[in-house]
Amino acid sequence: MKFGSRWVRFATIIVAFCLAGSSDNFQFARSHAENALNLLSGFDDQRIQNCYPVTDTESAAEMAKLLYRIKSINEKRLQQSSLQLDSDITPGDVVHVEGAIESIRQYPLPDDLSEYLEMDAFQEVIINHASGKPFSIFAPPLAGKIAKGDMVSADAILVQKSDTTTALAAKRLAWFPTNPEKQGWQMLSSVGFDLSLISDAASRNRRVLQAEDADAFYGLMAAAQKVSSVNGGERVDPVALLTRPTELFAQWISIDAAVVRVTRIAIDSESVRQQLGQDHYFQIDASGDLGKKVLRLERAEGETGPAIEMSGSYPVTLVSTKLPEFLDAEFRQRNSLVAMISHPVTVEGFFYRLWSYSNEFMTKEGGGKQVGPLIVAADWTSRLDPTLEEESGIAWFGYVLAALILGAVLGTFIWQRKNTREDAAIRERNRKPMTINIPDES
Repeated sequence: MKFGSRWVRFATIIVAFCLAGSSDNFQFARSHAENALNLLSGFDDQRIQNCYPVTDTESAAEMAKLLYRIKSINEKRLQQSSLQLDSDITPGDVVHVEGAIESIRQYPLPDDLSEYLEMDAFQEVIINHASGKPFSIFAPPLAGKIAKGDMVSADAILVQKSDTTTALAAKRLAWFPTNPEKQGWQMLSSVGFDLSLISDAASRNRRVLQAEDADAFYGLMAAAQKVSSVNGGERVDPVALLTRPTELFAQWISIDAAVVRVTRIAIDSESVRQQLGQDHYFQIDASGDLGKKVLRLERAEGETGPAIEMSGSYPVTLVSTKLPEFLDAEFRQRNSLVAMISHPVTVEGFFYRLWSYSNEFMTKEGGGKQVGPLIVAADWTSRLDPTLEEESGIAWFGYVLAALILGAVLGTFIWQRKNTREDAAIRERNRKPMTINIPDES
């Protein structure tokens, strides 16, 4: 599993939730300031100052154009810029800001401008300092259920500073909700994970992994190393993940699966290596049990042929920085970067999103790319435990499944569709088909 472009360094942001005096304190990190005017093509200090206050169509358009220019700046460069706020700071200086949200204003853009700038609107996030001075940070809209009191942070560019107000513009805001709505979000927030990284992941459901997935993908793996579940994850199966992906993204889940293949994937980016503390991660191709359900995958628009049916099991992709001991021992015995391993497991982790990839089965069926759940695994339990006698049948199922797909190449699952006439009759009587529209999206 690789991304198609160079990496943007993941920012580890530490938010001071317990600021002295008040929860809505606003804090500026102080060091040496660096001006970003040379990175903002077409903007000088006067044009930047003219972006604020946003009082009419013209000033709104100017602020939107400034945000568009900031969007093109490498985030790593902004993060590495020195930070301070004092009397000699000038428009264009980079400042690191942290604070609690007081209110948000949204500024929609006209169609012609939104198409050109690739954004429909921008937001002004207003934060009150303990002194009573209002601070404004302009940025692309935050996705998710944002609430008053939520913490945000950014490496922002100073737009204007006076005795009464300070305005800044940011490429994006990191978001740390005070009361996350999901168990998974609560767990991520507890380890300082920036939820803005995954708040729009659902919009990329059923697509291949893209460059904008990198920060969330690796960030979730880093967070999974730190979290611990007390109550266990929400029990799901592949059908739930396929039919409710928007509801479940970034949720802490528990799923039964049969491991099929383990692949050790090297990490090229030095910043990601530092983030994860190692130079590789593992992709575990597995299969989730469908029980008596039959999935009918409608073909994408423009494709001909009957719906593609899948029964018995469905592919699930797991990723993890480390393998559990029982899998690691088998993987090391193979002495290979790719190993066919059959092992039934129960996995707890974060559901990221549905992703699409090529495999032999879908190619043969003419159905485009395979779409399946992508889960960042954290806790593993072997279902081959000899003390769990009732699970022995499932363990044998894992071995049978591995035997069926032993000849599969990397990224390939082979699914058996045609059964005997008697099996088909039984399925017709006892199984209620579930139609899921999963078009080919890339």
